[in-house]
Amino acid sequence: MNYTVRNQGAVREIDLRGQLTFESNDDFRKIIEGMEGGAFTDCVLNLESLDFIDSAGLGLLVLANNTANRSRVKLRLRRPRGQVREMIEISEFHTIITCDF
Repeated sequence: MNYTVRNQGAVREIDLRGQLTFESNDDFRKIIEGMEGGAFTDCVLNLESLDFIDSAGLGLLVLANNTANRSRVKLRLRRPRGQVREMIEISEFHTIITCDF
Protein backbone atom coordinates (compact mmCIF):
# COMPACT_ATOMS: atom_id res chain seq x y z
CA MET A 1 0.00 0.00 0.00
CA ASN A 2 1.11 3.51 -0.83
CA TYR A 3 -0.55 6.66 0.39
CA THR A 4 -0.57 10.41 0.07
CA VAL A 5 -1.74 12.77 2.82
CA ARG A 6 -3.20 16.22 2.16
CA ASN A 7 -4.35 18.62 4.84
CA GLN A 8 -6.98 21.16 3.80
CA GLY A 9 -7.92 23.25 6.80
CA ALA A 10 -9.71 21.03 9.31
CA VAL A 11 -9.88 18.11 6.84
CA ARG A 12 -7.19 15.48 6.28
CA GLU A 13 -7.51 13.54 3.01
CA ILE A 14 -5.58 10.31 2.58
CA ASP A 15 -5.36 8.64 -0.83
CA LEU A 16 -4.70 4.89 -0.50
CA ARG A 17 -3.23 2.97 -3.45
CA GLY A 18 -2.52 -0.70 -4.06
CA GLN A 19 -3.55 -3.33 -1.52
CA LEU A 20 -4.69 -2.95 2.08
CA THR A 21 -3.58 -6.19 3.73
CA PHE A 22 -1.67 -7.38 6.79
CA GLU A 23 1.54 -6.19 5.12
CA SER A 24 0.12 -2.64 5.25
CA ASN A 25 -0.13 -2.72 9.03
CA ASP A 26 2.90 -0.55 9.88
CA ASP A 27 2.20 2.13 7.27
CA PHE A 28 -1.50 2.24 8.09
CA ARG A 29 -0.79 2.62 11.81
CA LYS A 30 1.30 5.71 10.97
CA ILE A 31 -1.79 7.14 9.27
CA ILE A 32 -3.91 6.33 12.32
CA GLU A 33 -1.43 7.90 14.74
CA GLY A 34 -1.88 11.17 12.85
CA MET A 35 -5.56 11.25 13.89
CA GLU A 36 -4.73 11.62 17.54
CA GLY A 37 -3.10 15.03 17.37
CA GLY A 38 -6.31 17.05 17.24
CA ALA A 39 -5.14 19.12 14.26
CA PHE A 40 -8.25 18.31 12.19
CA THR A 41 -11.90 17.37 12.68
CA ASP A 42 -12.53 15.26 9.55
CA CYS A 43 -10.55 12.50 7.88
CA VAL A 44 -11.35 11.13 4.43
CA LEU A 45 -9.85 7.84 3.26
CA ASN A 46 -9.99 7.96 -0.55
CA LEU A 47 -10.19 4.32 -1.70
CA GLU A 48 -10.57 5.03 -5.42
CA SER A 49 -7.06 3.75 -6.22
CA LEU A 50 -7.14 0.86 -3.74
CA ASP A 51 -7.25 -2.36 -5.77
CA PHE A 52 -7.64 -4.98 -3.04
CA ILE A 53 -8.60 -5.34 0.61
CA ASP A 54 -8.65 -8.51 2.73
CA SER A 55 -9.97 -9.24 6.22
CA ALA A 56 -6.84 -7.78 7.80
CA GLY A 57 -7.38 -4.60 5.79
CA LEU A 58 -10.97 -4.43 7.03
CA GLY A 59 -9.58 -4.81 10.54
CA LEU A 60 -7.32 -1.82 9.92
CA LEU A 61 -10.38 0.21 8.92
CA VAL A 62 -12.02 -0.78 12.23
CA LEU A 63 -8.89 0.36 14.04
CA ALA A 64 -9.00 3.67 12.16
CA ASN A 65 -12.67 4.12 13.04
CA ASN A 66 -12.04 3.41 16.74
CA THR A 67 -9.14 5.87 16.80
CA ALA A 68 -11.22 8.50 15.01
CA ASN A 69 -14.06 8.09 17.49
CA ARG A 70 -11.71 8.43 20.48
CA SER A 71 -10.15 11.53 18.90
CA ARG A 72 -13.54 13.00 17.91
CA VAL A 73 -12.61 12.94 14.24
CA LYS A 74 -15.30 12.20 11.64
CA LEU A 75 -13.98 9.39 9.43
CA ARG A 76 -15.34 8.83 5.92
CA LEU A 77 -14.51 6.36 3.19
CA ARG A 78 -14.63 7.74 -0.34
CA ARG A 79 -15.18 6.06 -3.71
CA PRO A 80 -14.35 2.39 -3.11
CA ARG A 81 -14.52 0.43 -6.36
CA GLY A 82 -14.36 -3.17 -7.60
CA GLN A 83 -13.34 -5.78 -5.04
CA VAL A 84 -12.87 -3.13 -2.33
CA ARG A 85 -16.45 -1.91 -2.73
CA GLU A 86 -17.74 -5.48 -2.71
CA MET A 87 -15.91 -6.23 0.56
CA ILE A 88 -17.25 -3.05 2.17
CA GLU A 89 -20.80 -3.86 1.08
CA ILE A 90 -20.67 -7.57 1.99
CA SER A 91 -19.23 -6.83 5.42
CA GLU A 92 -21.68 -3.90 5.80
CA PHE A 93 -18.85 -1.54 6.77
CA HIS A 94 -20.83 1.28 5.21
CA THR A 95 -23.24 0.95 8.15
CA ILE A 96 -20.39 1.52 10.62
CA ILE A 97 -18.22 4.05 8.76
CA THR A 98 -19.76 6.69 6.51
CA CYS A 99 -19.00 5.73 2.92
CA ASP A 100 -19.44 7.95 -0.13
CA PHE A 101 -19.93 5.47 -2.98
